Amino acid sequence: MSLRKIAANYIFVPGYPLVKNGYVVLENGRIADVVDTGGVIQEIQGLEFYGGMLVTDMLLTMKIKLPPEGELIPFLEEIYTRFHSVPQGIALLKGADLPRLAFRPGTCLERLL
Repeated sequence: MSLRKIAANYIFVPGYPLVKNGYVVLENGRIADVVDTGGVIQEIQGLEFYGGMLVTDMLLTMKIKLPPEGELIPFLEEIYTRFHSVPQGIALLKGADLPRLAFRPGTCLERLL
């Protein structure tokens, strides 16, 4: 069994609320849990940190086009609701305006697994 813990500024995956400064536990490359740290990330052995928002890799698999502007959460909720995909792995949404939780030109996705 392969376990990874990956933290980011924000996490938003199906089945979990928006989490700030939490981490995802991956078991064999699939989301097993999302941990809400209460906004404070502490050093944990093996914890990897990425700047941005962790989202499901369904956005990459389905080749979802990201808008140049607009709110992140309503866009992601619509995609997650429309496609009813069980989260598999994760991707990193980077270049967004995270304090405002908004897209901006240049926001992109990067596969982490």
